[in-house]
Amino acid sequence: MAAQLRRRTKAGFGLADFGLSSAELLIQFYLFDFYTRVVGLRADLAGYALALAVVWDAVSDPLMGMVTDRTRSRFGRFLPYIVLGAVALPFALWALFSPPAFTGQGGAFLYLLFTYVLVNTSMTVIGVPHLALGGALTDDSDERTEVYGWRLVAGTFGLFFGILAPLFAAESFGLDVDSEDGVWWSRSLAALFVGGAVLASAGATVLAVRRRAREAKAPEGAAFTLRSLGGSLRGVVHNRFFLPVFIAFVIASVGRAMNATLALPYYRFRLEIAEADVQRWVLGIFAGAIVLSVAIWIPLGRRFGKKWPGFAGMLSLGVMTAAAYPLFPAGSLAGPVAMAVFGGIAVGAIILFESLVTDVADADRLRTGEQRGGLYFGFWRLGQKFARAAGLGLTGPMLAFIGFEEGAREQSADTALGLAMLFGPGVGLCFILAAIVFAFSPMDRGEQKRVQRRLSAKAGKAGKSGG
Repeated sequence: MAAQLRRRTKAGFGLADFGLSSAELLIQFYLFDFYTRVVGLRADLAGYALALAVVWDAVSDPLMGMVTDRTRSRFGRFLPYIVLGAVALPFALWALFSPPAFTGQGGAFLYLLFTYVLVNTSMTVIGVPHLALGGALTDDSDERTEVYGWRLVAGTFGLFFGILAPLFAAESFGLDVDSEDGVWWSRSLAALFVGGAVLASAGATVLAVRRRAREAKAPEGAAFTLRSLGGSLRGVVHNRFFLPVFIAFVIASVGRAMNATLALPYYRFRLEIAEADVQRWVLGIFAGAIVLSVAIWIPLGRRFGKKWPGFAGMLSLGVMTAAAYPLFPAGSLAGPVAMAVFGGIAVGAIILFESLVTDVADADRLRTGEQRGGLYFGFWRLGQKFARAAGLGLTGPMLAFIGFEEGAREQSADTALGLAMLFGPGVGLCFILAAIVFAFSPMDRGEQKRVQRRLSAKAGKAGKSGG
């Protein structure tokens, strides 16, 4: 077993997620609103364009994982792709938020679809290897939770940066965000800021982990073939440890995508709170609570394993989301701020989900003798993107159903109530269902320890025979 990781290596690994999370939150929080309010694309068409992009992701994410698992280079399996993705993503992100003027719905729809596919592909190239790298840095299951905890910390600060980037752009350049022109420039400039964060944070990760990452090479003869692709995909799909965790993650991510898409309309039209106040107080406190929650979930994971603490965090988030948001009165920040604290702590349980995937990959390696961590995290990223697209695809028709009018400065009382029900019970039920599915995972603490013991014994035998 490799020596324990230094704290600076763990923290450095997480830094790349600052840029990735900035990009993801900029997209989740502002893209739908930008294309419907400023570009003028119909809500249902915007939702369909974002949902269609997942078709390519159904191929690209697992494929990226398999390519990563079989890459042999002087820099290891992961670093070449992290660098490539970090260079491509800023350009794709800027194009997504800098559309030309369109005279019809068809042009805007196709442009959104094309540029969103480019963004997703770039995020695949950097995101899948980065996720899989966390499991390759150390063999210790509990230490991996710390590794992904640092990723969550960096990603949460990235979340904050992605959300505040348009506000920073507007205040720095004196833009009027009540005008369509001001919104366009604030989003376009924000994409440039986030693109710079992607480059800087990924570069910092490469520098921090380069020595460990170079040691992570594919075994001799691990060539990529269509036959190996088919066999590996079947192995993942039929893995009894992986499926419940994966399905739960997808369902929860659908809820998260709906939450992010509905947040601005909910706070603007239901609670009548200014966008700047939402960004500064609700979302800022939410991000801070996520960071602090890492100190809670890591010791809980060590003491009780990853399954049941993760279940408790997801279930409590769902119940509170469903119950609280329809009850908050207009004009008051007290309720949303309190929910931001509780919700941020509960959301932090995601590190247990991600760390559990590395244990699933270990169980697969114990059974097959193959290193397929990249493939598992390829599916993980696929699930995340599918869920985001599905959440956006569902949100558009649901907004149309409750009578939401794109670009309107006011909405009817019935529409505002509909927003509260979608943002509360609609999102909360996703989290509750995810918790229930997650409870069926057989990868509990006892199974984690069994897999670790058998892998350690197997490595010991291999070392003796090699000596």
